[in-house]
Amino acid sequence: MGICTSSEKFVQECRYTHAATEKLGVLLVNIGGPENLNDVQPFLCNLFADPDVIRLPKLFKFLQRPLAKLISIPLAPKTKQRYAAIGGGSPLRRITDEQADALRTALEAKNLHANVYVGMRCWYPFMEEAIQQIKWDRITKLVLLPLFPQFSISTTGSSIRVLQRIFMDDAYLLRLPVSVIRFWYRRQGYIRSIADSIVTQLSKFEKPEEVLIFFSAHGVPVSYDENAGDPYKDQIEECIYLIMREHRVGPVQWLKSEYLVELGRKGVKSLLAVPIRSMAHLADAVVEALPSAKSLSILRETAKGSDCR
Repeated sequence: MGICTSSEKFVQECRYTHAATEKLGVLLVNIGGPENLNDVQPFLCNLFADPDVIRLPKLFKFLQRPLAKLISIPLAPKTKQRYAAIGGGSPLRRITDEQADALRTALEAKNLHANVYVGMRCWYPFMEEAIQQIKWDRITKLVLLPLFPQFSISTTGSSIRVLQRIFMDDAYLLRLPVSVIRFWYRRQGYIRSIADSIVTQLSKFEKPEEVLIFFSAHGVPVSYDENAGDPYKDQIEECIYLIMREHRVGPVQWLKSEYLVELGRKGVKSLLAVPIRSMAHLADAVVEALPSAKSLSILRETAKGSDCR
């Protein structure tokens, strides 16, 4: 079947040809997290061993893993305390599995059957395991869906790099058409869901007009933005602008987390924290991405060209 230019046309063709020729797969990618306190230090080591998280000059690449271990060991005790405070482990695996089930159901409602896989960058189940299952299942068309609304070198970029590395060593995978959803923070369903949640939570305050809205997102080194052209910071800012415009929910201030204590000293009594790095309303994005699948040899260009609007 050829590549379609319309998602509606693609769904119609899938209804006709899927049983005979197509076996669709969607790979959800996330960072992963320690499932218990004993997992914390090795998880941190895997995180810092990612060359897109800690970028070393080529001459010192051989130090990547030893440096990651050196950093993770002293950080582990404090990190364990944080995970202990939320039950002794990360809920990310469970939540991502639930998202996979919900996405599968949403696609079925569109009369589009797809195998949905979960692969983590830094913990089990690793991306490598998920890709091996994709190969065993003989998937004929794949969508890579990183669960990061905004693109960053250290998240989506890292996931693309791993996919390329694995596929380039396998003749079957190398021929597999792949579509990459590079970022999806502009999707109306995502923006509306967060804006609606803000309005709902604001209504629970005694004086909503006095509430300070605090948007939370992972930070990246300044060098990523200034030297590597990482669009993450700009996309975060645009995302927040779109959320605030959706419902005109009130004033917003840009703050670093260490300023939270200072806010208390200044008399701020009501604070609404809004994390904007979560998965929502992406069934349509997957449907729209499938027709634009390209061979993996130009996976990087495919990633650059897709914004999932």
